[in-house]
Amino acid sequence: MIGKIALVLLFILLVWGNLVAGLKAGLACPDWPLCHGEVIPPFRWDIYVEFIHRVIGGITSIFIFILCYQRFKSYLGAIKMIPLLVVVLLVLQIVLGGIVVLMELPVDLTTFHFANAIVIFALVVYMVSYDGINNKPTFSISGYRGIFFLLSILIFVQAVLGAYVRHSSSGLACPDFPTCLGYWIPPEISGIVLNHFMHRGLAYLIALIFVILLIASYSSMVLSKYRNKLLILVGLIILQIGLGAAVVLTQLNYAFTALHFFIALLILTIALYTWFQGMKQSRV
Repeated sequence: MIGKIALVLLFILLVWGNLVAGLKAGLACPDWPLCHGEVIPPFRWDIYVEFIHRVIGGITSIFIFILCYQRFKSYLGAIKMIPLLVVVLLVLQIVLGGIVVLMELPVDLTTFHFANAIVIFALVVYMVSYDGINNKPTFSISGYRGIFFLLSILIFVQAVLGAYVRHSSSGLACPDFPTCLGYWIPPEISGIVLNHFMHRGLAYLIALIFVILLIASYSSMVLSKYRNKLLILVGLIILQIGLGAAVVLTQLNYAFTALHFFIALLILTIALYTWFQGMKQSRV
């Protein structure tokens, strides 16, 4: 139960963080760990958007620390390193959050802060999947399980690239869709245009791979057991591309941007869960 609560809270925290960025409220609390020098800051909508993000982060951290303690006790061997790693990354994340605010949201550090959060999220999904009591921790990237591992890595890279696009002000470098500056391939791909175009290109590549896997599942006995999840993933990816277009065409509307990230996180969760479930089945 602690694991599921931690995972849900972490999911909410990440989406709320996206809303904070979309509403440009990241510096509404310009100091850290206090907000405007107070434990309870003065009321203003943007201040409380950021302040609530900090509150959710504090509660989430408590649940993750408890989960790590439980898993450290139940895990055996080298897998004990996973909850220890999560604790280290979580402490790093908390410190980075303060530094990011005090340095007024530098692009590279803010992107790294996001990437670290996604790594923590992936490891929490793992700890929720394996409690070390009813099911034993395992790790495998062989066979078709390796495909979902690699796809999870691609989705992670795409999410981090999306964060970099946002924080580097590259979100409207291609202000049209499906073309970019009126071209399918812009004549000059550099700077913020390169950032944006890479994000789009990787999205199409991920979509293509999932479609190929879905088609292959109708002829492969091994892949057929993943067909339902592949159908869901392909549907979500199509929706995600549509939302990406909406983000651009509405000039980075915060609601579309948050929903775009919500679906991305959902896609990553399903891909990770499919990989972990495949490892469970390999032990049967």
